[in-house]
Amino acid sequence: MTLFNKEIPDNPGVYLMKQSSKVIYIGKAKNLSKRIASYFNREHIDEKTRELVKNIDDLEFIICNSETDALILENNLIKKFSPKFNINLKDQKTYPYILITKELFPKISIVRTTKKLDSKVGDYFGPFPFGAWNLKKTLTKLYQIRDCNRDMNKLYSRPCLKFHMKLCSGPCINKNISEIYSKNIYDIKEILKGNTKALLAEIEKNMSIAAQNMEFEKAIMFREQKKEIEQNIQDQISEYGKDIDEDVFTFIKEDNRIFLCVLNIRAGKILGKNSLTIDLSEIIYDDLLEEILMHFYSKFPLPKNIIFQEKLAHKESYILKTLETLFNKKINIFFPKVKSRRMELLNMGLLNLRKDIENFYNKKSVVEKGLKDLYSKLNLKRFPFKIECFDISNIQGKDAVASMSVSVDGKKSKKDYRKFKITTKDTPDDFHMMKEVIERRYSKLNPKDFPDIILIDGGLGQINAVGEVLNNLGKNNISELLSIAKKEEEIFKYGCNEPFIFSKNDEALKILQRVRDESHRFGVTYHRILRNKRVVSSQLDSIPGIGPKRRELLLKTFGSVERIKNANLTDLEAIVPHNLALKIKEMI
Repeated sequence: MTLFNKEIPDNPGVYLMKQSSKVIYIGKAKNLSKRIASYFNREHIDEKTRELVKNIDDLEFIICNSETDALILENNLIKKFSPKFNINLKDQKTYPYILITKELFPKISIVRTTKKLDSKVGDYFGPFPFGAWNLKKTLTKLYQIRDCNRDMNKLYSRPCLKFHMKLCSGPCINKNISEIYSKNIYDIKEILKGNTKALLAEIEKNMSIAAQNMEFEKAIMFREQKKEIEQNIQDQISEYGKDIDEDVFTFIKEDNRIFLCVLNIRAGKILGKNSLTIDLSEIIYDDLLEEILMHFYSKFPLPKNIIFQEKLAHKESYILKTLETLFNKKINIFFPKVKSRRMELLNMGLLNLRKDIENFYNKKSVVEKGLKDLYSKLNLKRFPFKIECFDISNIQGKDAVASMSVSVDGKKSKKDYRKFKITTKDTPDDFHMMKEVIERRYSKLNPKDFPDIILIDGGLGQINAVGEVLNNLGKNNISELLSIAKKEEEIFKYGCNEPFIFSKNDEALKILQRVRDESHRFGVTYHRILRNKRVVSSQLDSIPGIGPKRRELLLKTFGSVERIKNANLTDLEAIVPHNLALKIKEMI
């Protein structure tokens, strides 16, 4: 995976493998990182897979909100690109749609191809990655709608078996039921559109009227209809079946660069992602937002709706005027603020945008420039290939730990991370704690294994304390000693009293920030583990009769103190004596 200089996330999503910019394979994954890694970390038996891997020179991925989104997106992208290696899907099969035909006494059916979808034939709802057949079956049962191929312009002498099973109202023999049949078709379409609220209210009203008129069989029928819709249908209705034509337009400006990520939703389906990086360093512009919109939509079609970040809401009228003037098309724009379908799509767009930015800065050329800037601007004695960073985590000195994160060639090297439980101090003295961990790390370490930079999370005081330790060890001239102060993100170099100031978007600073943030994250995680263990131990140890072995047995059996607390007496007595079980119930 290092071939692509991209850090693959653990999210569900879709990946596109490319050869010379052409998409040659598209796949879906519950965990993108693990799935993509599986192509490159082992020898494949299958000849087709070996041939695929041999031809990949680039890859792209789109993060999705769920596995269902990934399933639908993968299918749409395969249709769009027709990749060489997706041979099993070249028969144009798709996830099922439900079709309601446009004819006398319409029928309900399942279709699996969208290659020649014809709106003249009927109305299509879906796609449904899961449960389409069960949904059709339930709707047929509730509304007795036909699913046969009989000619409704003919009058048949006898109905089919489904009429006798009460799964069809028999329009082939009953031509006088067109009014009620049409009403049932309307209700089915409303359900498939997701509009069940008004329908459920109407069914409940009809149920009450039938009960008041002592038509109990009719009331029971309405009750079962309501129950089926609530329990078996609502959860199966897919948002992607709606007539949606919109873009999710997200961007971030960092220094002289614009990062743009646009998700495209057409005919209710996520069709793909457009990611662009615009270098502004040599571009002259009057209004940045106008330039971005014009730049993008001169290359890509303008949809009916566009979803923007809330930070642009104050420019709503301006955006509308700009786009409608430039492209002579009426559009709608949205700035979602509360939980909704559009907010979920906006969050998906922002997630992809942040990952695109991260991948840009992880590019080999960008990282190499940042490392060179560090080397030259700080006048380092060694090129900063390897950086070890230390951070202290504690609350009032309790459960104090130190963590060490490692960066190699500007990328995190998790296999080299280390954690230290502080042993010499139980008071909030970060200086003393940092001295301890530095001495433990470097007192016995062979000089050839020292990093190029030792980075401390802190300011001038912390770096001088660490420098004193290295001096005492006689190892002060091996690695360059730096510190990064959180408040102003100033860089201190040991031996210099004045800090070095970098631009906040300077890759040299970002390299140090990333390894510092990783050290903090790693340390906080370890600190929480120790703190939770201490809290658990103190709760159980306060009970007379519980020693280390019984405490371990109780925790192994129940999993947590909370579950021990909620356990009944019988379950506790299976582990400890009766009297001790009573004490546990009394004291926790």
